Amino acid sequence: MLNKLFLISVVLLLTFCASPLFNELNAAGETHRNVKKGLEYCYNFEWEKAEEVFKSMIEHYPELPEGYTYLSSVYLWYYLSNKNKDDYNSFVKYSDQALDLSLQLLNNNSKNDRLLYTVGINYTYRAIAFAKAGNFLDAVWASKKSESYLTETIEINPNNNDAYLGLGLYNFAFGQIPAGFRWALSLAGITGDKVKGLEFIKLAADEGVITKVEAQYYLSQILSEYLADYDTASDYIKKLAQRYPNNLLFNYSLGVLKIKMRKLNESEKILHRIIISNEPKFKQIAAFSNFLIGEIYFKRNQFDSAVVYYQKFLDLTNDEEYTGITALRLGISYEILGDREQAEHYFNLTKNGNMDIEDDIFAKRKGEIYSKRTLSENEKEVIKAGNLIDQGIYEEALYTLSVFLNEIKTEKLKAEVYLLMSEAYYSLGKTAESINFALKAKYMKAADEKWIVPFASYYLARAFYKLGNETEAKKFLDEASKYADYDYQGRIKNFLYGLSYSRK
Repeated sequence: MLNKLFLISVVLLLTFCASPLFNELNAAGETHRNVKKGLEYCYNFEWEKAEEVFKSMIEHYPELPEGYTYLSSVYLWYYLSNKNKDDYNSFVKYSDQALDLSLQLLNNNSKNDRLLYTVGINYTYRAIAFAKAGNFLDAVWASKKSESYLTETIEINPNNNDAYLGLGLYNFAFGQIPAGFRWALSLAGITGDKVKGLEFIKLAADEGVITKVEAQYYLSQILSEYLADYDTASDYIKKLAQRYPNNLLFNYSLGVLKIKMRKLNESEKILHRIIISNEPKFKQIAAFSNFLIGEIYFKRNQFDSAVVYYQKFLDLTNDEEYTGITALRLGISYEILGDREQAEHYFNLTKNGNMDIEDDIFAKRKGEIYSKRTLSENEKEVIKAGNLIDQGIYEEALYTLSVFLNEIKTEKLKAEVYLLMSEAYYSLGKTAESINFALKAKYMKAADEKWIVPFASYYLARAFYKLGNETEAKKFLDEASKYADYDYQGRIKNFLYGLSYSRK
């Protein structure tokens, strides 16, 4: 969920990207000031004011592409949040006008890096819009055009630091594509490098002129999702949320991060503020916030309250994304509350999620199992103990798990218990104990819970790195990377990348 939510956040915030301005006449200063003013309104979710600024730019300087460029980004933001066809059409309209004007000006000044950047970022917007609309071939080619123009921008002016953000995101995203698909795309001239992408994003975050805010946001998400550096990620996103208190995305991302950091009370306060914000164009963010509050109550083992917020999410969402995992959580909650009929109903709904999302894929598999049988009392207790870990209550979790360990009959459930104990010990700073239980989990027969073994290998690599034993750490890192066809494979790949990157 969080990983996907990260991918959703990236798509949304790309609409903020801005360019250094190329106006060379008397309009230059005023245009520059107005773009910065409009973007500040965008960052603080004052959209009507932002539209007013950009429309005024078009009115006063209709021959220049800046006003069209940034106005199109506002409508793209709307479309990504609500999927309204009118907003999509408005985006395309202004994007077309911006591109036409930019390309005409380029005919007379082909080496103008600011013009090249403007075209590049417009193609970035188009790639996002086409992908959201399901026009994936158009999205791929728009991405390639964006990369081409941004690369030419840097070649002409290496100090155009704003261009590095778009190039960084392009390279990092390409690095996330499985190797087999990367090979196929490379035949069409589409290539990229994840490490280079991260370096570019950092450069824009440090040295960007207008894209500094966006770059810092993306960097916070990458630190959180791919490098598991929650403290540094928190430094970035907390400052952005404080600077732009009305920005629902910044606040939502901070709420997500607080859950990862096991600071559930802090997350809940943030998410409640989003829910009551009543932004008509951004109801989907409020819907996801309801889901996450449901997750918080689930992790607190307050299943009756979790049910309320999960159901609100299902009522409010305009997409199938995460409806599968929500149905699974609802089924488990009702099962623990003693309502088997409702539990079975929701277990049967787990198949309706988005099968491009790891959470929903996992939910469908588990839902098929639980729809045919009840959860055992031991399974329920293991879920509750795992939730204690997510609350940061490690000692109590360890006590609960050790009590039930002797009662568990199946190796796969015992392996899951060992894995949970490994995580709890690691969080308590007891690395030797964490290694011991991860090894036990790794060599148990986990049957259809194939995710346990690669997760155990990751835990072992992480623990040995902490002890300074790089030889053992790399051994388990290599082992973990060789597994395939298991739940949350993408998440583990990200964790493994984070471990490798932190050693460079």
